[in-house]
Amino acid sequence: VLGLPLAAILAWGFDITRDGIERTQDATPATRESLSIAVLPFPDMSAEKDQEHFCDGLTEELLNALTRIPKLRVASRTSSFSFKGKEVNLKEAADKLNVAHILEGSVRKSGNRIRVTAQLIETASDSHLWSETYDRELDDIFAIQDDIALRILDAMKVQLGTDKLVHATTDDPIAYQYFLRALGYAISGSKRDLELSVEMLEKAVSSDSGFLRAWVLLAEQSSLYAMFFSKDEKWTIRAREAADKATKLAPEKAESYLARGYAHATRNEFVEVERSLLKALELDPALGRAWHHLARAQQHQGKSHEAAKNFEKAAEFDPDDFVSPLLAATIYFSLHDQTSSKRVSKIGVERAERILEDYPDNQRAYYLGSAGLLMLDQEQKAIEWAEKALELNPNDPATRYN
Repeated sequence: VLGLPLAAILAWGFDITRDGIERTQDATPATRESLSIAVLPFPDMSAEKDQEHFCDGLTEELLNALTRIPKLRVASRTSSFSFKGKEVNLKEAADKLNVAHILEGSVRKSGNRIRVTAQLIETASDSHLWSETYDRELDDIFAIQDDIALRILDAMKVQLGTDKLVHATTDDPIAYQYFLRALGYAISGSKRDLELSVEMLEKAVSSDSGFLRAWVLLAEQSSLYAMFFSKDEKWTIRAREAADKATKLAPEKAESYLARGYAHATRNEFVEVERSLLKALELDPALGRAWHHLARAQQHQGKSHEAAKNFEKAAEFDPDDFVSPLLAATIYFSLHDQTSSKRVSKIGVERAERILEDYPDNQRAYYLGSAGLLMLDQEQKAIEWAEKALELNPNDPATRYN
C-alpha cells in the first residue's frame, strides 16, 4: 500500500455509494441555537426485545416530522443514532450535538397494544419541559406521533405553519407498522438489512396497495440492493415495478420522480436518471439526495463540470455529507482545477473525521477520505487511511482492484 498511486485511490471515489452520512457539527454551547433539538433513539422495552427496528423507524419518523418545521434545527439521524444502546449523559449529548433540547423516550409493544413514553428536556437548565406516556392500541400510532411533535412545538414555542407534520400516505396501521420496521432496517444499509427492509415494504404494500411512501422506499431499497449487492434481474424488476406504482399513485410528486431515477439507475440508463431527477428537483429543490444522484448520473455521462457543481449542491443541503464533497474533489482533480479540488477536499475530510469519531469502522470514510488527504498533500495520513480501509474490508471490490 505504501506505493499506492493517487489515481488508484481516486478510483475508489466512483464506486456506487449511498447518500451522504449525516452528523451534526460540533460547536460550543455559547453559540447553540435555542430552537434546536436532537431525538435520541427510542429503546425497545418490550419483554421479548423483538421491536428494535420498529423503535428505530418510529424515531426516524419523529425526526422526519420535526425537520419539516421552519426555523427548527434538528440534529441529524446519524448524529442521534450514534448514542443508540449507550448510557447517555444528556448534557454531554447536547454539547456534542450542539442542541438546546433533547427528546428521549421508549417503546413497549405487546400484541396490538403499544406504550410510548416521551420527554422533552431543556439541557441548559436540566428541566423537563414536557413528558407523556401513551398507552394505546397500535391503530393510534399516527395520533401518537402527531401529538408528540405538536407537544414539542408547543413547549418550545415554535409555530407549525400550514404543513402537516407527518405525511403517512396510509390509514392502515398494519401497513404502517411494516413501514416503520422497513425504515429501521434501512438505516444501516447492510446487505441483510436491505433484504429485510424490502421484505417489510412488500408486506406494507400488500396490506395497503395505495401506500405511496412505501412504494417510493421500496423502489429506493430495491435499487440500492441491485447496485450494491446483486446482479439478479429480480431486484431491477422490483425497483422498476415499485417506481411505476408510485408514479401511477402520484404522477407529479417529487418522490415519484426520485423513485423513477433510482429504477433507471439499476439499468445504467443515466440520461433517464438525469431527466427524472431534474424533474424531482424542479418540484422540490431541497431534495438533497436527488442532487447527489443527479451528479452521479451526469458524471457517468461525462458531464464533469455539472456533476462537480451538483455534488457541491448536495453537500450544501446536507451539511453532514462527506461523500459528495469528496466525489466533487476527485472530479475537480481530473479537470486540473487544483484550487477547487483542495477546497472541497478540506470540507470532505473534516466531515469524514467527524464521522469516524462515532463510527470508527466506516470503511467508506477512510477510503474516500484518503483521496481527499492526498489532494491536501497529507500523504502519510492518506496512506494510513487507505491501509485502514483495506484492513476493515479486504474483500471490497475496489480494495481488491487496488
